[in-house]
Amino acid sequence: MDLFTSFEGRISRKGFWLGFVGMAAISLILGAGVLSLLPGGPLQILFQIILSAGVVYIWSAVVVKRLHDRGKPALPWAVIFIAPGVLMQVMSIFRIGYSPVELAGSQIMVPGVGATVAMWAATAVALWMVVELGFLKGVPGANAYGPDPRGALAGATAA
Repeated sequence: MDLFTSFEGRISRKGFWLGFVGMAAISLILGAGVLSLLPGGPLQILFQIILSAGVVYIWSAVVVKRLHDRGKPALPWAVIFIAPGVLMQVMSIFRIGYSPVELAGSQIMVPGVGATVAMWAATAVALWMVVELGFLKGVPGANAYGPDPRGALAGATAA
């Protein structure tokens, strides 16, 4: 649980991917499951805001610890990696940059040019983050943020 709640220390690439999968599972189960049961309107918007805030907190904890393992300070890197996703959530929840379109008797929201540009920019930053945090090795040995998570894991499996 420390993976999702603490901003202290370091995690390995494995910890990053476990956090990523956990965060994605929570988002999909709660987002798709609960949102489909709620009526539209203010209650659904409130739930989306609460869910988004929770996911941002969980994801921020994972990202900060992985940045620490890479020897990078949390600020400004966490802001660079997380802000585009938060912007996209705000735009989606409040339908900023989206237009209603009638399709097969149903009204759907379609992103306009501004929302599409923001989405592509957020996607580019997300890909950069996944490469930086999910594939590149951390700093070997202890650093200013704590001991090497791989060293602690290796010592635990040897015992």
